Amino acid sequence: MPAEDHVSPVTKQNADETAATDRFLSLQALTKRYGDTAAVDAVDLDVRKGEFLAMLGPSGCGKTTTLRMIAGLVPTTAGQIVVAGRDLTNVPPYQRDMGLVFQSYALFPHMSVAANVAFGLEMRGMAKADIRARVAEALQLVRLTGYEDRRPGQLSGGQQQRVALARALVIRPLILLLDEPLSNLDAKLREEMRNEIRDIQRRLGTTALFVTHDQDEALTMADRVVVMNKGRIEQTGTPEDLYERPRTAFVAAFVGRTNRFPGTGAGEVVHVGGVTMRCARPVSGPVEVMIRPHRIHLDGAGERRADDNHAAGTIIRTTYAGNVVQYDVQAGDAVFNVEQSTDATGALVSVGTAVTLSWSVANTLVFEAAP
Repeated sequence: MPAEDHVSPVTKQNADETAATDRFLSLQALTKRYGDTAAVDAVDLDVRKGEFLAMLGPSGCGKTTTLRMIAGLVPTTAGQIVVAGRDLTNVPPYQRDMGLVFQSYALFPHMSVAANVAFGLEMRGMAKADIRARVAEALQLVRLTGYEDRRPGQLSGGQQQRVALARALVIRPLILLLDEPLSNLDAKLREEMRNEIRDIQRRLGTTALFVTHDQDEALTMADRVVVMNKGRIEQTGTPEDLYERPRTAFVAAFVGRTNRFPGTGAGEVVHVGGVTMRCARPVSGPVEVMIRPHRIHLDGAGERRADDNHAAGTIIRTTYAGNVVQYDVQAGDAVFNVEQSTDATGALVSVGTAVTLSWSVANTLVFEAAP
C-alpha cells in the first residue's frame, strides 16, 4: 500500500495548513516587460504569514515594480500573485485588501490627520462610529493621539510618515506594503522609524514587504531579505545568511562593505596584486576576491597572528569615522580597506607606518569572475 494511504486526515490537514502559512503570499513566475526590457523577470517567491520581508537592490533592479504588481498598481505581463490561496493577479487594487505606504507619504494636504487615516474606511462604507474608533486606535498605535485635527503641512516628516502608516494599518490589511518609506527622513529619525515600524508589525503580526536600497534597513528590520538584480532574485535568506554566506559576487558586494579584488585562482590559493592568500575551496582562472574590512586584523610590521592569510603593507590613508577608524593599506599592488573599532585602537596609526594584515580563510570569499 502506498505510504500516503497511511497518513491520517488530521496529519494531512496540518501539513496543508503549514504549507498555506509558509506560502501566505506566493509569486509565481511574476514578470513585467516594457517592450523588450524585462523589469521583473520570472520571479518566484513565497512569503510566510506574519513575516517581515525586505526587498533589497539598486535602483532599477525591479523591487518597486514587484511591489506595485502585488498591490495591483502595475499590471503583470505574466505570472501569478496568490494570497492566502486566492489568485489576485487580475483583481483590482481596491479589492486586494493591502495597505500601501509610499515614499512620498501621499497624504491629502487639505484634510486633517484623522480624515487622512479614515479615508480608506470611508471608501469601504464603514459606519461613522466604527471609523472613529478605528482611527483613534490607529493613531494611538503610531503615537499621534492628540494630532487628529492637524493638517499634514503642520507635521514633521516623521509625523507625516506615521500618519501614512496609520492610514495603511487602519484597514487591517492582509499585507502591508512599504515602498522606501524612510528615504526622505534624516538619519536619526530614519533609525527611530525603523524600530517603530518593526515593533508595530511584530505586535500586530501583519505580513509586511519592505522595499529599500538601504542595506542597513534591510539587515536590521527584516526576518528575511530578497536581493534583486536586473529583474531577478540573486539570493533570499536571513540577514545573517546574506552577509556571512553570499552566493554571488553581487550579493557579497551589495550587502555590507567589502574589499573587492580581481585575482587568479590556482587550487586553494588565489593571487591578488602580488599578494597570495588561501581560500576555502579549489578555484582556477579569473576570480573575484572579497574580504570584509572589519574582518582584517592590523598589527605592527613583522607580527603574525594565527590567521591563515597575511600580507605586509603600508598605511596610505587614515579616516576617523566616529565608531571606527578606516585604514587604507597598500600591500603589493592591492589597496586593502581595514576597519577597527575606536574602542580598541587607542592612538591612530599614522600614514606611512609599516603594518601586517591578517585574516582567516573563512573570511576570504572567492567567486568566479563574470565573463
